Amino acid sequence: MKGSKTRLEKGFQKLKLPAKNIDKFLEYLDILSQWNKSISLTTKKEETVLSHLLLPSLMFFKFFTDINSIVDIGSGAGFPALILKIYQPELSVTMIESNAKKCGFLRYVCSKLNLTCNIMNSRVENLITPLEADCITARAIDLKPLLNTLKNKVRADYLFYMTSKDNQLSLVLINELSFKKHHAKIYKL
Repeated sequence: MKGSKTRLEKGFQKLKLPAKNIDKFLEYLDILSQWNKSISLTTKKEETVLSHLLLPSLMFFKFFTDINSIVDIGSGAGFPALILKIYQPELSVTMIESNAKKCGFLRYVCSKLNLTCNIMNSRVENLITPLEADCITARAIDLKPLLNTLKNKVRADYLFYMTSKDNQLSLVLINELSFKKHHAKIYKL
């Protein structure tokens, strides 16, 4: 993706985050572009993936500085989970994705980028053993009907939810962040 490195560096500046692991982000974007041709990972055009998916995922680090582990629900193409792992490789990441092809993509990316992640081909409702993490992350998924199940299946202190500005959950909202027109809500669980 031509110009991605410059746009990524500018995005880090706008987010006021230290720019790091840029080569891995660029490799991820290249892999995503290649895989997206054969399986539908994202509907965003190649040139907008960076500004609409990757950089907004990094809003996580505007709020959380001491999180050690996350469980990502409906991981799809890896937003925000893989982006968080690339940025902070020591972060413990579990991704739950029901689509086997998307799990294949996640495993391939982790292998190519030398990232250690737990990738579960399942729905959160079907988990037998509850998971534990500091934070649950989710993007573009309707969590309202899953809230009670989610609380029983994943024990965490916070939920980082990338959603529309007007989408509210019946949880204690402790912060809301915006990057351009993208929103993230942080809830206390």
